[in-house]
Amino acid sequence: MVSKKVIKNQAELGIRTHDFNVPKDHISRFVVDFIEECYPILGIKENKKKGGRPSYPPCSMLKLLVYAKIDHIESARVIAEMTKYHDIYKFVCDRIKPSERSIQRYRDEFGRYYEVLLQMTLKMAVKKGFTEFNHVVVDGTIKKAFNSNQNMISKKETNLLVQFYKGLEVDPKKLEKLNKPAQKILNDKEMSNDEKLELLYDIRTQFKFTGQDKIPMNDIEARMMKGKKGNFLVAYNIQSAVDYDTKLICALNVTQNPTDHYQLPEVADKAINNIGKVPKHISADTIYLNQISLSYFVNKGIDGLIPTRKQSKEKIGKLNPNQFHKDHFYYISDLDLFMCPAGQPMYFYKEYTQPSEDPDKPDKIKRLYNNYTACKYCIHRKSCLTDKQTHKTITENGGRLERAMFFKMEKEEYKEEFKKRPSVEGPFGIFKEQYHVEQEIVIGMVKTEERLNLDALAYNMKRLYNLIQGNKNNKEDIVDFCESISTTHQLKLDVTIF
Repeated sequence: MVSKKVIKNQAELGIRTHDFNVPKDHISRFVVDFIEECYPILGIKENKKKGGRPSYPPCSMLKLLVYAKIDHIESARVIAEMTKYHDIYKFVCDRIKPSERSIQRYRDEFGRYYEVLLQMTLKMAVKKGFTEFNHVVVDGTIKKAFNSNQNMISKKETNLLVQFYKGLEVDPKKLEKLNKPAQKILNDKEMSNDEKLELLYDIRTQFKFTGQDKIPMNDIEARMMKGKKGNFLVAYNIQSAVDYDTKLICALNVTQNPTDHYQLPEVADKAINNIGKVPKHISADTIYLNQISLSYFVNKGIDGLIPTRKQSKEKIGKLNPNQFHKDHFYYISDLDLFMCPAGQPMYFYKEYTQPSEDPDKPDKIKRLYNNYTACKYCIHRKSCLTDKQTHKTITENGGRLERAMFFKMEKEEYKEEFKKRPSVEGPFGIFKEQYHVEQEIVIGMVKTEERLNLDALAYNMKRLYNLIQGNKNNKEDIVDFCESISTTHQLKLDVTIF
């Protein structure tokens, strides 16, 4: 028998396509197909240079940026390295090798297209039959701005510097006493006096617009907001609208307002524009319950769902333990009165309007209920009233629309529908834990919203890919996984799966 001689260094000739090392069901293929299909709709004009190296193809750069975001890579330097050595990234970007600077530039230039692509993900969800957008949930959170709490300039310091750069006489001792952020402007040699004066005028405008006492120096459009832990930080208010059926993000809106009270109409309008229809239900938590939100529901023909503060507290079992607190006074709609815990009626007394300090916000309507005679002879008087009170008065905020919403949310069918509201919390958690939005270096309200739209686009594409692939863990899968882990590692299985 003759054995074949093996030549270890023998060369082989073969043909490989760009995707030779990419699995057939890999998410990168979904990204490439989606962007290439939507790219003509964007109308991006390619920059044709007369000389030098040609520009990178915008479609290839867009695919690269979206896939890198799905892969949770934010650093432009790391993305640039991946295009040189990683087969998946080579396939996605058509084997171009952009520099770190080019990636940063294209990511900013493409900002206005991310929301359009977000719309395309929602249209695909409808086309695939995943949702009809019957229930959209609205909620808000805050995102820390790229500015420390100490890097702030006051109104007094701003006015002093304006006087100085306008050529007016200023006491040198006052300039020496300026805090470090103001000193940075004074000592900045790269900026001309005209540029410094323009910056100070912009800061002045923010003082008038926001009513703040201090303005962040690095990001003058951000403002101080209260975090969930009770701490104050320089941040933006992020409003989100999420579809219940698919958990897809329908819209994002970035504002300077420190609270969520009057933000529902704007983010809801964006969601309606993006999904191309008016949803049957829009739900939100108690902080959105006001005349502006409820009037918006009526005008748009939306069956809105917003509970009162008492209904929210009752749902989670956190009513005030004091049995004579307002939480335990029951309202009877037919008679327009409150029934106190002692069984005495509290009758409507009067209604008045409290003018709003903000001209853009409606006045508050307050309705008063009391029963002086019943309180005077009540045996629970000492437990219910303070030493200075002669009788109990119930103050009910809101007019006709607020009362109508209260009665609606007392019905079981709407209580069941409102249980869908927590679905909005998932995307926020993923944004902060996986997409690291707090670490994104962007300045200004517009740029912040553009970058968040890129995050939302990446989130939606990954969510769509999972829906298409059917990668959904059901309860049985999770139970099997937990049992296998406990058996393998000889651990006690002690979990509750809802």
